Parts: sequence; C-alpha cells; structure tokens
Amino acid sequence: MTTISPTRVSMYDFLYQDTQPLVSLLADAAELSLPQTRLALGASLQAIVAALLAYQQRHQGQAINKKLFNRAAVKELRQYNSMNFVTLNATLYHRNDVADAVFHDSARVVKASSYIASQVDATTEQVRTLLTCLCVIVLRELAILADYSKLDNDELDKWFALQPQFLSAERFAKNNVLAVSTLEQNTSPTSQSRAHDIEANKSNQHQQQASVLAENDEESLKTATSSKTEATSLTIVPPPFDNYWYELTSFTPEHSAAKQDMQQATSNYLKAIGRSSDSTPQGHHNDTLVFAQMYAIALPHQRWLLQLAKISDIYLSRNRLRITSEPTTPPTPPLVSLGLIGASNDNTPTTTSEIPIEYDKPKPLWKDPAILILILVIGGLGALATFKYQTQKSQQPSQVISTTEAVSEKQRQMQDVAIVKVDEDDLDSTDDVAPTVPE
Repeated sequence: MTTISPTRVSMYDFLYQDTQPLVSLLADAAELSLPQTRLALGASLQAIVAALLAYQQRHQGQAINKKLFNRAAVKELRQYNSMNFVTLNATLYHRNDVADAVFHDSARVVKASSYIASQVDATTEQVRTLLTCLCVIVLRELAILADYSKLDNDELDKWFALQPQFLSAERFAKNNVLAVSTLEQNTSPTSQSRAHDIEANKSNQHQQQASVLAENDEESLKTATSSKTEATSLTIVPPPFDNYWYELTSFTPEHSAAKQDMQQATSNYLKAIGRSSDSTPQGHHNDTLVFAQMYAIALPHQRWLLQLAKISDIYLSRNRLRITSEPTTPPTPPLVSLGLIGASNDNTPTTTSEIPIEYDKPKPLWKDPAILILILVIGGLGALATFKYQTQKSQQPSQVISTTEAVSEKQRQMQDVAIVKVDEDDLDSTDDVAPTVPE
C-alpha cells in the first residue's frame, strides 16, 4: 500500500508549502525584507485560515463555494498558471474586497495587520498589503483544489471540520520533540567518529591522511544532506499556530469525538477502502492509497478525502506558484486513478460514512454525436421536402382558377364583336341625305 501524509488535507500545511516560492514577489509588493516576509507569511496564513474557518462556521460550505470560491476575483486569477508581475497586479487590484469578505470586517484586517507588524518590526500598511494579497491567493488555491477534487457542499463542510486538529498545540509539540531527537541522532555519530579519529590519529605521521578523510566525510555528509533535503522538500512543517487568531476571528473549535461505525470494523469494508493489509489489488492497479499514521491526527479513510490528499500531493509537486512567465499551454488538471482508493471493488457495502462510488455507464445510442448528426440531417431533409410539397400543392388551385378566368374573359370579348355587311348603294344613299336634327 502507498501511504500518504495526513497533512496533505491540511489547509494550513498546504498553503504554507504552496506559497513558499512567492516570498520574494510578496516582499517586493509589500516592501519588506525576505526575513520579515517569511515571518509575516506564516502569521498571515494562520489569520486567513482562522478567518475561513469562522466564515464556514457561520455560513456553511454552500456560502464558501458560492461567495468565496466563485468570486469574480478568484475566477480572474485562475486564468493565470504562474506567478509574475502580471498576476501580482491582478491580485493587488482585488485584494481589499476579498480581504473584507474573508474577515467579514475591514477593522479586523487592520487589527490583524498591526498584530503581525509588531512581531516582524514593520509598519501596519506593509503587512496589510501582504495580508490582503495572500487572501486572494489563498482563495484561488483552495478553489482550485476543491474543483480538481470535485468536492460538493457537504464534503466542503467535512473538510473544514477536520482543520482544527491540524492547528492544535499537541501536534506542533510532538513535531518539535521529533525534530530535536532527530537532530541528536544525526549529531551523536558525528561526535563519536570525531573522537575516534582524534584518538586514532595522535601521531604526526597520519595527520595528512586524517585531513583527507575528514574532507571526504564532509563531502559525503553534504551529499547526504542535500539528498535528504530533496526527499523531504514536500514535508515542510509550518510554524506553530497562534490561538490569538481564534479570538480575533471569533472561531470556536469544536472537539467532537469521532463516532465508531460498526460496519467499518468488518474485514470486507476495511479491504474495500484499503485499510486492510490483505487487500488485493484488482484490474491494472498495483497498490492502494491509505493515510499514514500521525500523532494527534485522526482522519476517516473516505474516498473523497484520499482523492483530495493525492491531488494536493500532485499539485504541490508541480510547484505551480514559482515565479516565471505564463506558459503557452496550461497544465492539465491532476487525475487520480479510482483504483488507488479502492474503487475497483464492486462489493463495497453501503455505510453511513461511505457513499458507494457511481461508475460511469456506457453512453446510450441517442447520445452518440454521430447518430445525433445523422438524425438531424435526415430530419432536416424530410422537413424541407415536406415544406416544398405543401408549397407546390397550395399553388395548383390558384393556377387553375386564373386559367379559367382568362378563358371566360376572352369569350366575352369575342361575343361583343359583330360582323355587319353593308351594300355600297345603301352607303351612297346615306351620304346624300342630310341628317335631320330633332326639334
């Protein structure tokens, strides 16, 4: 089975890692130094995440989807596939309106900016520019992630409900302990090797050889460190969350204990969703995607959540927010094979916490484009032929009537003409007689 970190569904972890390439661009926009920008970036993301959680707690996921993720500013910014000065100008244009919508009040934006400014030794206006720009970028990134994962309103509510556990102090305390223990393990063998080298190389004859070995060890250590850095580049741990942002945004974390679904305890269901070690891959898939164990983090192994985590992992690996020119062709949306999350099993039982996936049915014949075009052509030709026939049929009676009228008119004209034969003698006699005028 392929394990994936639970933090892939954490908004705070995702946004902190996703916005790291923007440090220099945001520093230029807010007129801050790079160290100031890095510190203000983490605090600003905490404030924005807390404001989004408070917004969802008041208005639910449908309002998040319609009024925030589908805003005109977010749609405009989604047209760009990389970050540069053109994208930054579009962000600066919409930053104030979006920030007021997220924080529900412009006074909270000013208060959050002044609080962060006191921590990074900057002015309130500088931090406000950074905070408001991040509001637009955060909404854009979360909208893309929700769109690619095809989350509905109910799944958005569940996703937001999982976020407070990623911001708990226990989680960051455990991470600090693990980091310290790892540092001690990495440093202790080095100190022992150095002591051993000192004891073994007491004579002056082996000083040159010891120096050469030390140089080789340093090079190998640098190589190993760089490889570890590259391998763990996608597991950046953000700064600990400040509970002050809960007070500022009026968000109340709800610590509700997860209810045990008895049907989840069956081996068949565990095998279907990939939590059982004996789950057998089917079809063309050779592995199953599951969440790894993490301290103070408990996630349900639901398919939409696993798909969200995998898409988040692919999105972060692409490093799409790097500062570069706009690509000629936009990158394709990440796709997740349904077999990786146990969709190839047809015997998945219906439970209260898991909705069976709807398989794609074959298209009926009447939805085939070729058949539709053929039907339209035949229907159009038939309608045209019918129209032509009706037109010709309606013109025939009028032609017959007009012909009959013409024949009758000609007969009347022929009847009015009379042929009279007059003798010449009668004509001469009529010429000599003077006409009489009646009195």
